[in-house]
Amino acid sequence: MRDIVVAVILGNAFGMSMMSGAEAFQDGAASWILQLIVFPLAAAVGIVSLLLKHRKRASAQGRHPNSHDIDQEPEQRR
Repeated sequence: MRDIVVAVILGNAFGMSMMSGAEAFQDGAASWILQLIVFPLAAAVGIVSLLLKHRKRASAQGRHPNSHDIDQEPEQRR
């Protein structure tokens, strides 16, 4: 769940920085480089990092299908 929230936040940061960077570029502001290049690049690196972490976790679960149940109690029959 935490990864989903972080991905949404990074996606919003990417989109908002691109929009404000384009506006700053049109207005001639000096901060357009940060808003149009640096901040979106940092958000994209964060998203790629999350995707790689998810891919690594998914491949580990594929090799060990019950690895996510290690810390949980076994189900009891009723």
